[in-house]
Amino acid sequence: MVHEFQIPKYYTLRVDDVTGEITITSNSKHAKGRKLSQYFNPNGYLRVKLNNQNRQIHSIIAECFLGERPHGYSVNHKDGNKLNNRSGNLEYVTIAENTRHSVKHGMHICNRPELMPSYKDGRCKDLKAYKKSWYEANKDRILLKVKQRYNAKKQLTD
Repeated sequence: MVHEFQIPKYYTLRVDDVTGEITITSNSKHAKGRKLSQYFNPNGYLRVKLNNQNRQIHSIIAECFLGERPHGYSVNHKDGNKLNNRSGNLEYVTIAENTRHSVKHGMHICNRPELMPSYKDGRCKDLKAYKKSWYEANKDRILLKVKQRYNAKKQLTD
């Protein structure tokens, strides 16, 4: 079954429950009927640009099917799949519940320590050693810039 919602000001959202396909079309007089392009943000969620604002698709669908999001709550994907934006897969939960859910399903950053460069218990690269090696590799360039700044200031005062 296809559900259709009007999104203020100029958009129509169509959600197909069977296939999970989501289309957003423009109703403005300049681009009537044009499908809006969806893209991924760096965290892997689908986004779309509405009224010059980037909005996450799962938030729009939850707002249409579940109503206004309560203060302090976030949208959770029950199955953990960020691309499954079917209405039955979305729910409003507190931020703490959402974090517990992501840790439990292996989606939280604490389950992937290689993404945390400042993690210090040995599961990841040592930040102190990394900074030291970076300084050693760029030492000459840094000292040259310092000398140039010092000489420029010295010439201004003379």
